[in-house]
Amino acid sequence: MTTAVPVSPKHWSVFFPIVTAALAAMAFAGLAGVATTKGGYPPLRFFRLSLRPPAAAIVRAVAPGAASGDMCVMALGMSGRLSVGEAVTVGLTNCDLYNNSHKAASTELVGGASLSARNIFLSGSYALSPGTLMTASGALATHTSPVSDPYIGLTAPGYSGCTKTRFALDAGITERTSPGVYCGGILVAGGAVLDLAPGTYILDEGNFEVGENATVMGRDVTIILTSRTRSNYGVVDFQRGATIKLSAPASGSEVGAPGIALWVDAMAPMATNAIDGGGAQIIDGAVYLPSQEVSFSGGSPLGTRCSQLIARTVSFTGDAYFRHDCAGAGISDPIPPPRFVEE
Repeated sequence: MTTAVPVSPKHWSVFFPIVTAALAAMAFAGLAGVATTKGGYPPLRFFRLSLRPPAAAIVRAVAPGAASGDMCVMALGMSGRLSVGEAVTVGLTNCDLYNNSHKAASTELVGGASLSARNIFLSGSYALSPGTLMTASGALATHTSPVSDPYIGLTAPGYSGCTKTRFALDAGITERTSPGVYCGGILVAGGAVLDLAPGTYILDEGNFEVGENATVMGRDVTIILTSRTRSNYGVVDFQRGATIKLSAPASGSEVGAPGIALWVDAMAPMATNAIDGGGAQIIDGAVYLPSQEVSFSGGSPLGTRCSQLIARTVSFTGDAYFRHDCAGAGISDPIPPPRFVEE
């Protein structure tokens, strides 16, 4: 039989250091299964005394030579950031995430967010709020060398004239349209259905706006937002509840830009794009916004096949899913950093 021995206040000064040491040892032991350094001890930054669930980074180290170039998400900005919002799940299947920002905590997860990828390469470091989870089935590397933009050589094609001006599709209307120059952009109102024939759509000095409950679909299409005057560049605005079904031309295609589904000209100044269609938003191919900020949610664990998102700054505002089954899709991938520091 075990007898409990009461501790009087006058003896507490003796027992307090012992209890404190025991609690610290228990916390260290519990964290050892989450992440360890090469010496077998948990990194001190993971040690938290909190009544809330602790943040966690689960990492399985791999040899540098095992890293693959298959990329699904890239934040290009050297001083930008990549964030995952409250209770948001971001899943990258068979592919990697890159953040070129060298800033401390430039990759941030908040309020129960979850981010998983095969490899995570960060030129800076990360910040995890309590209850968040960042998982790399391969490697999680911080302070890596920034990698090159795999599409940096792209230039918008030349064009003249206007096929259509301020094209707007009213609610309840269904229309199939053809490639060309859409001066003033494209607006698809809620409840309308726009069917894009294969080819290149140049939006000159205008937005690409798709309203709630509207539908835009097209196979073998490239949509480019640019400006012949180098001013008044448009942005992408896909509202929540929009259905987006777009696929880029495949490698060797005679129409569009192979691998590129949606592209904002790199000459455009900084602006914010909203690509927030959610689970009904399936874009196979690259979404390439090299000089832009983007808030993003969309994709499906089952419906997404070959998806990439490249922007200066990336904010995940809703659940997002990416996959890299991209054989013959015509997309480009970066070369992984030659050296990385394992967390």
